[in-house]
Amino acid sequence: MPTNSVFGNVERKTLQKKALAQIEELPSLSDVVREFLALTSRDYFTAADFETVIRKDSALTARLLKVANSSFYAGTRSIKTIRESVVLIGMDNMKNMVYAVSSSGLLSHKFKSYKFPDRGYWMHSMGVAIACRALAREAKTKVLGPEEAFVAGLLHDVGKLILDKILINEEGVREISLEEEAETAGLDHADLARHIFRKWKIPEILIEAVRFHHNPYVGGRAKAGAVLINLANNILKEWGLGTKNVPDLTIEIESSDHIQDIRALTIPREKFTSILWELRQDLMEIDKLYQAQREEVEE
Repeated sequence: MPTNSVFGNVERKTLQKKALAQIEELPSLSDVVREFLALTSRDYFTAADFETVIRKDSALTARLLKVANSSFYAGTRSIKTIRESVVLIGMDNMKNMVYAVSSSGLLSHKFKSYKFPDRGYWMHSMGVAIACRALAREAKTKVLGPEEAFVAGLLHDVGKLILDKILINEEGVREISLEEEAETAGLDHADLARHIFRKWKIPEILIEAVRFHHNPYVGGRAKAGAVLINLANNILKEWGLGTKNVPDLTIEIESSDHIQDIRALTIPREKFTSILWELRQDLMEIDKLYQAQREEVEE
């Protein structure tokens, strides 16, 4: 890694500048997605409110209806409106669908440096997002609402999309450490995500959560949003969803292995077990969403 000397700092800033310049190449988030996040973060909203926001983006509306009418969801029924989709498919499933479809340009990246199995980045990002939402709903330490937590989890590794090109070498796809990222690009993927989020005008509370998700206790104080992502990330890695060729959701997650995070979020240990059980059920829906989205793209 560049040294802390004047020359080292200059080199690091030069590397950072090259990485930051590539943010413009990333597909940006739709304004409708930001408005949708604001809506779903409210304590109460209806299917009609949901439809009102989504219909502002006609292309997104058309793609959502295509996915909703796939064989994986509608079956023999014909779903004609977003409101009808919410009623028939369920609010959480529709929210997942909105985020998956609207960020498909990001989540479908083909990696050349980072080691992900087939569709692994998509699976890991969606899995961490769903886990973040589940944990946020039960955490007594309230920093992120469930939908804010979902978006933070979904995009926590977005910096890797830029670093993937910068880190290409003769080794090909491999396990890449934060240290290698910083040495090669002047900053790691979590720090790079901070700049991407600011470019996208994502709220600062989410920026902090993503920036520190690998080091949520920096400075000796728990950053609850970052703790949330860190815990969700570690759970998904233990199960191998998106990181192993064959994930195993039957692996028992011991609360004692994550006690610092559980305490920081003020989640009762007995509640943590039920969260994991419900999370397993929710994660089984991911493959259905992936297949339905792929069916929509291939038509």
